[in-house]
Amino acid sequence: MSYWTSRTLAISLSLAAHVLFYETPAVNFLLYFSKEYHFRFQSDKYSAWLGMACGLLWVKVGEYMQWAHGYENDQRRRLATIVQLFVGLCLIGFWYGLFGHIGDKFVYNPVHPYVFIFALVGWLLIRNCTRYLTECHSSLLEFLGRHTLETYVLQFHLFMSHNVQHIPVIIPGSDAESGSTVLKFANMVLCGTVFLTMAVWARKITVTTQSSVVELVKKLSGGSTDAVEYSAVSQEQHSLVDNQGGSGEKNGVELTKLEDGTTK
Repeated sequence: MSYWTSRTLAISLSLAAHVLFYETPAVNFLLYFSKEYHFRFQSDKYSAWLGMACGLLWVKVGEYMQWAHGYENDQRRRLATIVQLFVGLCLIGFWYGLFGHIGDKFVYNPVHPYVFIFALVGWLLIRNCTRYLTECHSSLLEFLGRHTLETYVLQFHLFMSHNVQHIPVIIPGSDAESGSTVLKFANMVLCGTVFLTMAVWARKITVTTQSSVVELVKKLSGGSTDAVEYSAVSQEQHSLVDNQGGSGEKNGVELTKLEDGTTK
């Protein structure tokens, strides 16, 4: 099959499997494990499928960006900027007008995995509508993004309480019901600082543990770090030579595949 035919068929079969499982009594099979599984699997049941569909279209989005922002064509760039800005604002407005304004989490949360794609695509269109916006960089968001996993996991252990509706009260008089606005804000900043500090610490521990385990496995397997690195480079060089029909270049070094299969 061609690229698009095979991918479209695979995604269609995946959607059919989702429907046959989640929209029929078959989903009650999850109750054999626990009610929590039954609830969690259905809370965003089509979100993974939607992610695969977006992944398929991402290649075309990249091709469009290359076409729309070919900086040698000023007229095309201006037209793409206007269209992207307008469509992006419309998509965000569409999401907020129909769904985003809903304050009741029990009403909004079930549809969030399927409708937030409109706001997300709208943001990406606006973010990439001009060269200036494309090249803007937020160090704060980059820092927070590197610790997304830790903040996601630790929020349920450190930052949220009372059925995930309140945060801990450390400063007296800052409770959600009768506390003053100033004290509640100060309490939120204090809890947030502790929470973020713990997330950064948890990431450092994770990376250190991972590195230690990898080094331990290498030592126990009898191989050294240098040998592993040399093997990886050697395999990359062989692959490069094979792909280029017998010769290639790596970091300025000419590579040639000899008759006996070795690489010079």
